[in-house]
Amino acid sequence: MMNEQKQLQAEADEISLSDILFFLKVSGYNIIKCTLVSLLAGCVYFFSDPKIYEASVTIEMAMVAGEPVESPAALLEKIKLPLYFSTEVLQACGSDNRLSSQAKFVDKIKPSINKSAPFLTFVTQAPSSEEAKACLNAVTAHISNKQDEAAQISIFRHEQKIQRLKEQSKLTEKISNNLPFLVERNASDALILNGLVGKYIGLLKNIEIQNDLQLRIIDLENDLVPPKTRATALASTVYSPEVSVNNRPLFTLGFCLSFGVFFGLLVTAVQRMSPKILR
Repeated sequence: MMNEQKQLQAEADEISLSDILFFLKVSGYNIIKCTLVSLLAGCVYFFSDPKIYEASVTIEMAMVAGEPVESPAALLEKIKLPLYFSTEVLQACGSDNRLSSQAKFVDKIKPSINKSAPFLTFVTQAPSSEEAKACLNAVTAHISNKQDEAAQISIFRHEQKIQRLKEQSKLTEKISNNLPFLVERNASDALILNGLVGKYIGLLKNIEIQNDLQLRIIDLENDLVPPKTRATALASTVYSPEVSVNNRPLFTLGFCLSFGVFFGLLVTAVQRMSPKILR
């Protein structure tokens, strides 16, 4: 007897396809009302919420003799310092106070390191696409100026090294041209021959040294021309789409429709279950 009651109760609790179709049918009115309300709220949000535009740029570190002036990690730490950026850069990005808003400013430009290359990417948001671009242009220009100053020091050291090698090369050439015979006036033929051999060996050594110096000079001079030595470069130009990141019409429409249908079904379910709960 108990088993039959449990079986009847289980059959009564089962939901058939007809029950689902009937539930959807009676939910139609609630779905329409909730969807319209949801669309109205979405329209209010879409037209009242201020639009925000995003811009991004990727820079490559300045190079001297094939080596970055500074690593992206070192530059990232410098950016966090309160006095790294000038007042003009902060104003271009909508910030005026250099000390109190520095942390907020770093969060605003969102720097990130590329792990596979010496690149640093910046992403910022602003009320207009032009303002976002102006901010990143000011940031990249300031970083480029800073790295150019550091690069000039390294270039000056390389040029000094090249100058010293050129002076050594000239001195070696002068010694080769003025190398004397190491023989006396009344020397024998053997001594004269030994003197000639010594001068020849000295000339060969000086020529070898001079050739080595010339090769080193050429290598150092090649290190100071592009692409081994160059200023800070933009791996990708400042990009800012003309579509706001927060007001996306298709996303807003889809969300409102989905929410309206879901809330309509929820209202119907509550209405049908309320009498049972009250009883």
